[in-house]
Order: sequence, then C-alpha cells, then structure tokens
Amino acid sequence: GAGTTNGVTANNSQNTAVASKLSVYGSIESVIKAMLSSYGKVVISPATGSITVVDTPDTLDRVAAYIENENRTLERQVVINVTVLSVSLNDSEDYGINWNLVYTTLRQKYGLTSAPFALDGTRFSAGVLGDSRFAGSTAIIDALSKQGKVRRQTTASVITLNNQVVPLQVAKQTSYLQQSQTTVVPQVGTTTTLIPGTVTSGFNMSILPHVLANGTVLLQFSTDISALNTIREVQSGGSKIETPEIDTRNFLQRVAMKSNETLIISGFEQTDDNLDRQGVGSARNVALGGGIKAASAKESIVILITPTTVGP
Repeated sequence: GAGTTNGVTANNSQNTAVASKLSVYGSIESVIKAMLSSYGKVVISPATGSITVVDTPDTLDRVAAYIENENRTLERQVVINVTVLSVSLNDSEDYGINWNLVYTTLRQKYGLTSAPFALDGTRFSAGVLGDSRFAGSTAIIDALSKQGKVRRQTTASVITLNNQVVPLQVAKQTSYLQQSQTTVVPQVGTTTTLIPGTVTSGFNMSILPHVLANGTVLLQFSTDISALNTIREVQSGGSKIETPEIDTRNFLQRVAMKSNETLIISGFEQTDDNLDRQGVGSARNVALGGGIKAASAKESIVILITPTTVGP
C-alpha cells in the first residue's frame, strides 16, 4: 500500500516468490562439451530431440554411453498422489494433533513397527511413513479420526517424468464486483458500468521429482493453500464495490524418500474463538441471568504426498 501526507510518502509491501529454471538439454550439452577432444563438435536440437556429435571414435563411445545412461534416467516415470486433509479439533487444552497417539494407533491397529515421525512431544512439522503397506491415506485418516473430525479436502494424482516439473491445481474461481464506473453523457444522463473481477482459491502445487539410481526419490515442491473467507461490500460516495478476503498459506519443501512412502506435512493451523456474553447489565451478574460462554476450535491442515516410481 502507499499513502502521502504533508509531502511524506510511505510504502509497505510484502511478497513471497519462488523461481525455478531447468534445462535438460543445456545440462547435457555442457557435459558432452567437457568430454569432447580438441577436434570435437556437438549440435543439440531440442525441437527435434536430437544430439549430433562429431569426434574421434573413443570419444564417441564415451558420449554414447553417457547419453544412453541419461535416457534411462529420464525415461523413469513417477506417479504422485496428493491428499489434503482438514482435522477439526474442539474443546482441547492443547489444541494440537497428538502425533504420538497417531503413531500408537497405527502400531496397534495396523502393526506398524518403525517410528514414522520426527516428534517433539505432540509438536510435528513433517515426517515420512516408511512402511509402504500402511502408507496409504486410509490408515492415516483412520488414525487422525480418533482425535477430531477429518475431512478430505483435495485428492489428486499426477504422473510425470524424472526431473520434469508437474503442476497441480484444485481451485475454485469466484466472481465479485471489482469496480463501478459512472459516466456523465451530455443530453443523455449518467451510465454506470460494472466491472467484474475473479478471485481464485483452493490448492496449488508444483512438484519436481528426481529419482536416484538406488530408488530414492528427491522431491522438491512448492504449495499454496488459499481459502475465500468472505466478500465485503464497500461503499464510496454513491458507488459500491466488493472486496474479497483470502487466507493464504504457502511454503517450499525438499525431502528424500523411497518409492511408495508417504510424506506427512502438518503444522498449518487456524484457530476460531467464539465468545458469547448474555445477561442484564454486566455479563458477570449471574443473579440477572448473566453468563459468558466461550468455545474454541482449531483446524489443522495435513498434507499427504506419496510418490511411486514406474518402470525399471
């Protein structure tokens, strides 16, 4: 925002940005150039997907072996399943998910033997559920339901190649009155033009998988979760416009895990406090029907990400 008073200007802004640039052909070209002799040449054509190398026979053998290995790596496919859960907790002193209790439920009901979470008491940020037999979202939802109401907000499945970014969006667009213009036309009167706007809320994620030779999957992903709280009506002079209010959570994560393991991300919470006062005069006057009723509720967002490699 910006404002000016008595010649003094103040500007305040807040931005969060993530920029990534990947070039598979550029990286391959750099490696091949380092392998060439003083007589060698290389021409790469991304449009046709071809690489032409002119050099001595022994250099060509090394380049061919390198390209063959890169082709095997890039041909690997990764299926990524993403589930976003909302856990509502009410009337709790701690108002947080007890992940020790979640682990106990998974161990007792499903026989999980390895500790899947990095825990500090009941506080938790991220962890990997390592046993692939129980890495599906069903077991985790069942364990979380012991502590509160669980809603499956978003479920999506995408497939991509190794080292290729894949975007994922499950969102809703809502229209609102962004601007109202009134124009005076001579000998006609006034005309009012309504200019609509749209606001997008929901779940957005960009995922970059990198599969190592030993089967480990390196995941880098950025996530944006937004919710439209309300659209307020604002009046200025004789015109009315609408302004949307949006809650946004965004983050960037990097993690190493095996195929079929489930990454569990938590720690995104929102608290709603409701205070109801009643009575004659003061709410503390119990003799005249006074009373104060307070209720608190916390909503925790839990994200489950399961990568599965396909092929050799």
